[in-house]
Amino acid sequence: MEEKLKKEIEQGANLLGLSSEEGLTKYEDICRENGVESNSPIGLGLWRSHVAQSRRQKSKPSGGGGSNQLSKKAFGFFVSLESPRDTMVWNRNKAKEEYARNPDAALEAGLIATAEETEDGWKILRVFKGDYQERIAKNLPNGAEEIEGNMVIPLDATEKYPNGGTNRNFGKPLPAQEFRRTGVFYGMVGDSTEMKPYFFSYKKDGCLEFAPNCFEFLHMTVIKNENSDDIYGYTMVTKESLQLNRELDPQSEDYRDMSNYNYVEVLTNTFSNKIVELVDIDRQHGNLAMLPVKERYVITDGTVCNMNMTPFSNGNRVLNITDLNAEFDYEGGNNMTTCWVPEHINIDFGIGSNIIVIGRTSQRQGDEGPEPVTINVSGILVVERVGSPVEIEQFEETDDDWFS
Repeated sequence: MEEKLKKEIEQGANLLGLSSEEGLTKYEDICRENGVESNSPIGLGLWRSHVAQSRRQKSKPSGGGGSNQLSKKAFGFFVSLESPRDTMVWNRNKAKEEYARNPDAALEAGLIATAEETEDGWKILRVFKGDYQERIAKNLPNGAEEIEGNMVIPLDATEKYPNGGTNRNFGKPLPAQEFRRTGVFYGMVGDSTEMKPYFFSYKKDGCLEFAPNCFEFLHMTVIKNENSDDIYGYTMVTKESLQLNRELDPQSEDYRDMSNYNYVEVLTNTFSNKIVELVDIDRQHGNLAMLPVKERYVITDGTVCNMNMTPFSNGNRVLNITDLNAEFDYEGGNNMTTCWVPEHINIDFGIGSNIIVIGRTSQRQGDEGPEPVTINVSGILVVERVGSPVEIEQFEETDDDWFS
């Protein structure tokens, strides 16, 4: 990158409160999203427009007397925090499946572009809004892959979002991977002094190592959606700004004494519409399908009656919980609910502990019909701790004589 261009990007980043590295990353994202080379004069024009627009947005009054900066401080705790998911898997698989079924139809539908290597570079062909477009590129995007000897580029085929918004990435290559971590945060954001729930979303590399424990007070920097109760992780800033409240100096202006805070009371009063008796989990599973994706979670409680701490290939451990106050069906044997606990959630309790579980319900279809509903856990609150996790001992076979 030319030194003059790099210097101007750094100047713009400084005006936006970004580091030089964050500014360069944002500039490259803008170029990639608009399909221009990073050294192109068009890229510089797009960067100047982005800086000017962002500064105008910052200078607008918020309507509530508070600051309207891009980033805002948040204080509170996570009720649930899911593992990162690769959001590109479904779209990429759909594009590849359609290509395998009918290559011409997949091309015309805008699901894929084709790439052919020539002496001048890669000749790329796509159909954009019904028009065939062809160009020569020096390199293929990261999302390109070979299918049956042909180079194919899965494309973003969503022109409009369900809410009517325009997808700026329509017709552009899908990333090879794009991770997103979602959750529910309860706290105060920006100038607000009211603690309330927020839906949290954090994508790209920043989310991968962002895994604070649920029900532990923390401070972090986020982006607030001014039109909804949504907050977003902010590049690497949110991860690097994370600070546990208990680790702060009690004399610090940010520190707050939350030692007597009643989490159970907050769940009962604020999230009452999500609370489900364990015996009603199967019935509630069907009702959740009618809700928006981010609201498809339940809060329930039970006693741990079995646990397997040996991780599966995806890192999940298994807890089985039961309602000791409910009548047990010994013949049916379906009075225990299986909970899949991802590796980022700490399990520091044992069998007999009473816990509150937050997560999404799931149900497999077996050969004999629907199997019992299970819970993909995104948060655990220990109400009564008993013992410690049961570790499964690993034995190694030897050739020693059994008398030795």
